[in-house]
Amino acid sequence: MMYDMSRQYHAERIMTASERRRADEQAGQLAAGVSRLWQRYLTRPARALRALRVPGVTIGG
Repeated sequence: MMYDMSRQYHAERIMTASERRRADEQAGQLAAGVSRLWQRYLTRPARALRALRVPGVTIGG
């Protein structure tokens, strides 16, 4: 029961400027990490496959 009251307090109180700044920094770091992984493992392989295509050749046509 005490744990629930603590959670309620933290959910309802207003964050200070430094807490907001820290939360924004953490969100930015997470976004940068996701972006880095996206570019490293998803866009570069697709770009490499596109470079291997022969111009003028289509599949099924």
